[in-house]
Amino acid sequence: VALLFVAAFPARLAGALRGWGSLSGRLEKSLAGTLLDLSAVVLVITPLVALVTLLVPLLLRHARGPRWQRLGAVMWAFPFGFALWVLTVVAQEVKSERGSFPTMFDLLEGGTNASFVEGTVGFLRYERIWVPAVIGCTLAMIVLAIVWRRPVGEIGPWKRWAVGLTAGMGSGAAGVLLLAVLLSSLANRFTHAALGDPMTGLVESTIDLLRHQGPATPRDLVLSAELPPGAINEGAALLGWPPSASGSHPHARTLDFATEPPTRDPRGRALVQAFGKIGAALFVEGDPSVAVFHLSLEGFRADDVNALNSVAPKEIAPFTNSLYDGRAGVLASTKMFQAGVRTAHCLGAMTCGLGTLPYNLSFIRDLRPFPVRCTSDVLSEAGFRHSFFYGSDGSFDDMHWFFTEHGYSHVITQAELPKDLPKGTWDGVTDFAVFDQGVKYVAEGLKSGSQFSLLMSLSNHSPFTPPADLPAEVLARVDAALANSVHRADPDDRLRLITYSYTDAAVERVFAQLDSLGIAERSIVMLMADHSTGHAYVWGKSDPETDVAKSQIPFAIVIPTAFLARARDPVALAAALAEAQVLIEAAPLSQNDVPTLLLA
Repeated sequence: VALLFVAAFPARLAGALRGWGSLSGRLEKSLAGTLLDLSAVVLVITPLVALVTLLVPLLLRHARGPRWQRLGAVMWAFPFGFALWVLTVVAQEVKSERGSFPTMFDLLEGGTNASFVEGTVGFLRYERIWVPAVIGCTLAMIVLAIVWRRPVGEIGPWKRWAVGLTAGMGSGAAGVLLLAVLLSSLANRFTHAALGDPMTGLVESTIDLLRHQGPATPRDLVLSAELPPGAINEGAALLGWPPSASGSHPHARTLDFATEPPTRDPRGRALVQAFGKIGAALFVEGDPSVAVFHLSLEGFRADDVNALNSVAPKEIAPFTNSLYDGRAGVLASTKMFQAGVRTAHCLGAMTCGLGTLPYNLSFIRDLRPFPVRCTSDVLSEAGFRHSFFYGSDGSFDDMHWFFTEHGYSHVITQAELPKDLPKGTWDGVTDFAVFDQGVKYVAEGLKSGSQFSLLMSLSNHSPFTPPADLPAEVLARVDAALANSVHRADPDDRLRLITYSYTDAAVERVFAQLDSLGIAERSIVMLMADHSTGHAYVWGKSDPETDVAKSQIPFAIVIPTAFLARARDPVALAAALAEAQVLIEAAPLSQNDVPTLLLA
């Protein structure tokens, strides 16, 4: 039992070493959390250790000796302890990256996807994982040395040994459970809610999978539910989608905000009206085709952008920072918040106004088919051709299905991209290369009609592998920022900051491509993070982590200078942009608001 405790300890220690507060407080939290984690699995692991220890002498004659009686359980605790270490580390890192602890459903579904596996276990290479692991191995060796140095003695009766082993393992497990209950009752800081509980969900979901012959996951239960007649229309009304009497979609609307306001909030109505004024002043009737680029930036958190976190160095994301400097043609929000912790949640929000659902579900990933009407459906009917570019596997989270079902005629992922393009995280195509391919495709497509292209970045995803086409100046500016600022970044943080700054450079590169290809005068660019991440904040002297800070993301809409120069009414456009910028800062915005703003 002591070895199992030591195996679960490094995952908690990794968080404590990077946490804020006194050393004693962090150590107390990591020890209490380890006890909580062990209590969740002890009734599973200890019977397995005891069973294997008892079976080995029955199968292997040479194991029938006093040393096995002394050390057998300890030796078998090592492989089970290693598995426990991996699970606790994975659970903590998934929580850090994706916002919630994983269940066995998540691991089984993602385990068949190479990109998911690479992203999930890639962080085992992080220094913040291996330093606590070395400490854990040292403690395990100490426990083993203590046991090994005990006198072996004479072989005892096997039946009595088996009873004693079972009783010892059982009493150890009971002791862990009693201590965990006692500790939780002492103070709120020792409860599941305060410490986090990564293992209970894994254990309970595994039991559910073994027990249930039918649906076991929330998704399965929702999809298999038998609803009474009329429930579809009732549910649609609750979501704000009255059924349509006619048209190509069951929830098609006129989008006439005069008769059907987009929101009850007067600030929201004013903002939508201001966006409508921008469109009226910008577009000339009979204009040639236009291009709309949506840049979805992987894990592009607000706290590394100086304009959104004053203690962050400007050198980390210089281009994104420049968008908040009052540049002409730029609408930038300092109050935009994510609508979920997974790309599937935020993709649903950014494109359809529907982010995280109950039970952490995403309609894109979990509730197929789902009759939601998205911006791509509306714009496709208006003549736009849609494309999607991504540097890895498009089947992850069922993204490929979503795009093909919602008007995207051109879905390009790593399988379709040229094989010789530079690689980065997950061995996927880098942001520079993906964005280049997308812009070139749109430039060609503009010859035949208006284009909408969603370019999804990947390079800033764990394990933050440096891209093969990483510019030397990006590396230099990150190192300069770390050398000249107050921070608590470690080598693992440096890797993340490098890929973060690289993505900022990729965004800047998009605008350079628009100019070089001669399509800036017909392009609008909307950029935002897909979501934030749970990685530790590194800038400044104090802990800035709050629920608000952890969910904030950058957001900007950019009309290039060349497009402003040929606006239908430059004076009215400037006034509308100024009005919209004031209103966009008047209240918090969610990614769920983006489709309405875009269509306005």
